[in-house]
Amino acid sequence: MVMESNNMIDKSNYVVRRLTPLECERLQGFPDGWTDIGDWKDSKGKLHKGDSDAPRYKALGNSIAIPFWEWMADRMVKQLGKEEPTMASLFDGIGGFPLSYSRAGCKPVWASEIEEFPIAVTKKRFGED
Repeated sequence: MVMESNNMIDKSNYVVRRLTPLECERLQGFPDGWTDIGDWKDSKGKLHKGDSDAPRYKALGNSIAIPFWEWMADRMVKQLGKEEPTMASLFDGIGGFPLSYSRAGCKPVWASEIEEFPIAVTKKRFGED
């Protein structure tokens, strides 16, 4: 029960729902479906079905908020003053830093990550090279 304007309001019938992975992507500024990569293979060649949301939630929860880093990347790239700056991403996750910096005109050339699902997302979005 919650008091509101001296009236009692029964909120026991309200339901709190879990955000969908798509909503989580949008809240953090990723493009729709960024972590929806379908079936994927880990580094040992094991095939994982893409129908589970659990790895998507975990990866998004460990990621960054894209709007701030796009703002920061834009300013950093302008300060470099190079024609085609490059960047590397340590503890890359699902490619948030390469996404932010590539939008600012910087070319991602290297990424490092230990978790299998985020590696698969980065490979899907930026290629194997």
